[in-house]
Amino acid sequence: MIRRSLEGAFLKGLKDKLYQFMQGRNGIDEMGSVLIWTSLILLIISTLLNSFILSLIAFALLIYSYFRVFSRNLGARQAENQRYLAQRERLRFKLQSLKVRLGLHKTHKYLKCKKCSKKMRVPRGKGKIEVTCPHCGEKFITRS
Repeated sequence: MIRRSLEGAFLKGLKDKLYQFMQGRNGIDEMGSVLIWTSLILLIISTLLNSFILSLIAFALLIYSYFRVFSRNLGARQAENQRYLAQRERLRFKLQSLKVRLGLHKTHKYLKCKKCSKKMRVPRGKGKIEVTCPHCGEKFITRS
């Protein structure tokens, strides 16, 4: 019984010291988590392929992720994380748009406006049609 209480006190003391050490530091955020998981996956692949270059890349990512975790420059790390999140959202939006376009490719055709390069959707199988760009108002004739 005494041993358990000593172990509990020791672990609590360790937890308190770790908490004090991490105060004012960045910690793990979205970008750091992705970097750590990517480095672990690359380490597994490099082990399977026996690739020294992949191992170096994986270790470099791991070192950078730990640098970010223990960094005290919170403003810079938060700005990096915000840029990462913005890029991830752009990629997610593009993939979602592609999924929608692939689902409608039999019934609709996608065109680019010749003036403003905006994308628009027209129905297939209507022959020659006059299309008006909803963004700039440019009119042109195309086959659908």
